[in-house]
Amino acid sequence: MWQPDAHAKRQLTLNAGGATPTSDSGFGISLNNGNSDSPSKTSSGSKPSSSSSGSSNGQPGRIVMKTPPRAIESPLFEAASEVKLQWDYDDNMKKPPSQITIRGQMPSGYFEPGTTKPLYWYIAQNISAPNKMYTWNTITQSPPGYTLREGTGYKLFIIDSSIGWDNSTHVYPGKLFQFMLPFSMYNSRYAQTNDGVPKGYNPNAAARPT
Repeated sequence: MWQPDAHAKRQLTLNAGGATPTSDSGFGISLNNGNSDSPSKTSSGSKPSSSSSGSSNGQPGRIVMKTPPRAIESPLFEAASEVKLQWDYDDNMKKPPSQITIRGQMPSGYFEPGTTKPLYWYIAQNISAPNKMYTWNTITQSPPGYTLREGTGYKLFIIDSSIGWDNSTHVYPGKLFQFMLPFSMYNSRYAQTNDGVPKGYNPNAAARPT
């Protein structure tokens, strides 16, 4: 009977025992906005390890908004006011962030000076939020040199500071995936006219017609 020589045996063994390469696949819709800027305080040069997260199903953790209610897809925030944000985490969050960063994006048509990159700014950087809430002062925490005006097309992001901005749309099982909330701004003109919106009125909490 024919027997393979030593070279053939080695080749057969390699072919039978070799691992088949696999490719990583993303989870959900990527919110990556194409901006490659990597702020030194929030971005990491290397991707965090996903093996120590303790997640059993391979899914990342996600934010579930409480204020404004998550049923409102694009809430209204009053300009020149304090906006209260409150959230929780879903069941996939096995390793909640010890620090978070909140970032805003101006509507389309606003760019970083001298570029065509979208205009971002920091609302809060590397903060501890054990109660999962934050109060945003829209006057003092606005883009440097800009005033937040009424209109649509704004975006608010919440990320894990240890993961960083550039890596925040990568999937790390059990760790926070980038959260994005589109919103609009409005101005209260109640001080000038009785036809305006009352100061402090919260449209996101108003009763809806049935």
